[in-house]
Amino acid sequence: MEAFFKTHKYLVEHVSSPVKRGLMQEIDWSRRLIGIKGSRGVGKTTFLLQYAKENFGPDDRTCLYINLNNLYFADKKLSDFVDEFYRLGGRCLLIDQVFKYPTWAEELAYCYRTYSDLYVIFSGSSVMRLKEENPDLSGKVVSYNLRGFSFREFLNLMSGNQFSAYTFDEVVELSLIHI
Repeated sequence: MEAFFKTHKYLVEHVSSPVKRGLMQEIDWSRRLIGIKGSRGVGKTTFLLQYAKENFGPDDRTCLYINLNNLYFADKKLSDFVDEFYRLGGRCLLIDQVFKYPTWAEELAYCYRTYSDLYVIFSGSSVMRLKEENPDLSGKVVSYNLRGFSFREFLNLMSGNQFSAYTFDEVVELSLIHI
């Protein structure tokens, strides 16, 4: 477990994302089981680490980032890992590449049922069909899609500005004022 905490600390300290993704404000963080889906390379790992950095910091051991592509999980059960993490005071688990672990849905459902104050945020492929293919998670998980940069996010990245997002109605209203 200590190796996971060391990796978490290093990654959170060194995550660099000059643009805060709009999805960060759209998510209902009060939900206990959140899925972040997205295409390869869209920034799911950075998103999870940025969440950890902004809400917990690198030294808060109540939050832990893990990647299920880690060889540790080749012969160890995720639910056993979660049991130990929770026993040590863990309350927020960030799981990257959940689809790399064959029984992830069943074991996350177990964790959801067992620990009522554990929050799990996991990332996976955009082709994951969370509710249709995983009845164990039906009614438990809320999923969000992390897409590539919006034009506004791209402009913020390239210019160093922090342009706000506007709804279509706000854009129409502003354009009518300036006519």
